[in-house]
Amino acid sequence: MIIEITQKQATDVWMVCMDDLAVDFNSLEGAQAFVDQLKARIDAPHVWPARTGRTSFTRPFPGGQSGHTRGARISADLVD
Repeated sequence: MIIEITQKQATDVWMVCMDDLAVDFNSLEGAQAFVDQLKARIDAPHVWPARTGRTSFTRPFPGGQSGHTRGARISADLVD
């Protein structure tokens, strides 16, 4: 992810650009604090969820059907 701080021309507004997303700030200090916290969160260690016996982040199929029937692949909805 590319993260840059730029100043909007002829204004006191600072913009933090993260790839295609831009967020405006009223001060350079506020923009820098946001970038520092964002980078710290990106660089922080992340733990993968433990396996629970079924594929993580999916709902079981209605009626106890499996994810594969007669060689055809069926997808499950992601759980929020």
